[in-house]
Amino acid sequence: MSIKTSFTVTDLNRVIKTTLEETKFFERVSVHGELSNLTKAISGHWYFTLKDSTSRLTCVMFSSAVRHLGHNFKEGDQVELVAKITFYEPGGTLQLNVSHMQLFGIGSLFAKLEALRLQLQKEGLFDSSRKKTLPKYPRSIGVITSLGSAAHADILKTLKTRWPIAHVQSYGTLVQGEGSVKEIMDALMKSDQNNHDLLILARGGGSIEDLWSFNHESLVRLISTLKTPIVSGVGHESDTTLVDYVVDVRGPTPTGAATLATPRVQEVLSHFDQLSLRLNQIIETKLNNASTRLNHQSATLQRLSPQKLVERRRYLVEHAKIRLNQSIKRPQDHQQLTRLHLKFNHTMQSYIDTHHYKISTLQQQLLSLDIMQPLKRGYAFIYANEKPITSIKDLSPSQRIELKIHDGDAQAIIQTIKENNHD
Repeated sequence: MSIKTSFTVTDLNRVIKTTLEETKFFERVSVHGELSNLTKAISGHWYFTLKDSTSRLTCVMFSSAVRHLGHNFKEGDQVELVAKITFYEPGGTLQLNVSHMQLFGIGSLFAKLEALRLQLQKEGLFDSSRKKTLPKYPRSIGVITSLGSAAHADILKTLKTRWPIAHVQSYGTLVQGEGSVKEIMDALMKSDQNNHDLLILARGGGSIEDLWSFNHESLVRLISTLKTPIVSGVGHESDTTLVDYVVDVRGPTPTGAATLATPRVQEVLSHFDQLSLRLNQIIETKLNNASTRLNHQSATLQRLSPQKLVERRRYLVEHAKIRLNQSIKRPQDHQQLTRLHLKFNHTMQSYIDTHHYKISTLQQQLLSLDIMQPLKRGYAFIYANEKPITSIKDLSPSQRIELKIHDGDAQAIIQTIKENNHD
């Protein structure tokens, strides 16, 4: 067999790492064996070996996952763990990045969870095509969690800081233990019927047993049928439940879920200020263009003024009379001169009538460009803080506004606002 390419060690390790870590099968595996060579680092990370009678695997469990262990593990324990298979490129070694661990033989919790996850995934409940898009500017947010908990307080604080204009309604429920699944489902169904723009489903961190309610099949299937977009914030970033797979967006923590669900009000206001500035620039440009056209039409009107035309024609007539009087030498020329004078007067009158009509038309066009004309018909310009008001959304109750009418200015205070439902 011929070898077409010779790899460096680094290149080959990189190929192995990429191939291994991009294979979905290795993203989440459940494996059991004996815990040995356990080292607990000062940083809080655990390094150990998982072995059976013939093989062994190197494992690491970072402090964020160690904090949620519900048992004091020791060497020699038979354990079951959930992990992601990774490859340490510099050392050329394979290791398991462990997210959960429990004693083996207490119901094979992880194996059951993984089997259910694969079943629901096969049915398409986790498909990205089912995910709903979160609203950009939510006006109503439902929060489903344990009232009074740290998670609840963190969510409310984050929403108030980031997006205080949203109406937030909380739905209290148990988040672990007997009866918690039913309460969570009831709260979800109730909130889904209340026409919120989005929902946040959350609870604080804990062991896998504490979070087990969020792995319940009935809850997962219910979430897949709801019409309202849902953001989850269950446990810590290292915790993953089946709810996280079925919701539309998964937040790493309750606070992270609130962050993903809302924009930052300061950024939105800054964006609106930029739009307002751009709109004012457009309006100013249009007004300047209209003023230029108005001045041009006014100059044209002045140039075509009937008075100026008559004065110029009178001058021509008087000049012609003088020339005619000087040229008349015979009496018989007087009759011809009279005919010419009548013809000239008829021609002049026709010319004046024609241009008078054109001037009237130009006057009407000029009046249509006069921005004061709508004000004389009862309309008014509305301003607030020296900025024009162009939408009902720019107004708020008790807001002071300024009115510009054709013969003066006035001030008023907004009492009520009613938005027009027509497109």
